[in-house]
Amino acid sequence: MVIKGTTGTVHGTAAGVRYVALPPAHGPTDRLVLLWHLVGHPGTPEDMATALPLRDVPAWRVYPALPATTPPDTTGADPITDWYAPLVESSVAAVPTLLEHLRDRLGTAPAPVDLVGGSAGGHIALLTAARRLTPVRRIAVINPAVTAEAVVDASTAHHGLHHDWTPAARDAARDLDVLAHAPHWPAPLLLVRGDQEYPAFRPVQDALHTAVPGSRLVQVPGLAHMLVSHTDLVDAEVTAWLA
Repeated sequence: MVIKGTTGTVHGTAAGVRYVALPPAHGPTDRLVLLWHLVGHPGTPEDMATALPLRDVPAWRVYPALPATTPPDTTGADPITDWYAPLVESSVAAVPTLLEHLRDRLGTAPAPVDLVGGSAGGHIALLTAARRLTPVRRIAVINPAVTAEAVVDASTAHHGLHHDWTPAARDAARDLDVLAHAPHWPAPLLLVRGDQEYPAFRPVQDALHTAVPGSRLVQVPGLAHMLVSHTDLVDAEVTAWLA
């Protein structure tokens, strides 16, 4: 069923991924923007659509759900191999099928997509672009995770999570390392960062900004890691980058 031109919000599931899609405000278009939410807040497609509606971007804005999991807190569970790597990898792997479904359902022709995400959702957006799973027009990430090591360090500092690195965890982290792809980056990159961002995330974000030719780094005063405030400023920055 093709519903191109609808004025209403679209809900659906593809490749096992639930999504919410907001139609373009300025008429039919073939442009698609994928926006992944955070593990924390906003932590659902609906909440991400409220926080970053990007109303002035002339495109379908599609908010895929991350897998409904919680970080392991039981003895013997590995936060990388048993939780974070599967969460990110499954979300990235679903992108080609998700896009095929969306183009069929929304009636849009294939065209380079825009990718947006925050924190873990930013990691998914970055890896989708880095692995060239689909042609990408532009990328905007907010307080993104860039390496699994930084995620572990931030969790250790803020949540008391302890992690003993195993060979399997090291291998999984290596696959998630966005910095390894930076010299051959496929599309223009915007990094939006709050001045209260996790200290563990800042060095790898700076490294990505330095390594990706022509990338832009915007600092948002008063913004912490979670997008629970100043979302109007973030929305304006991402809108300007994509519009």
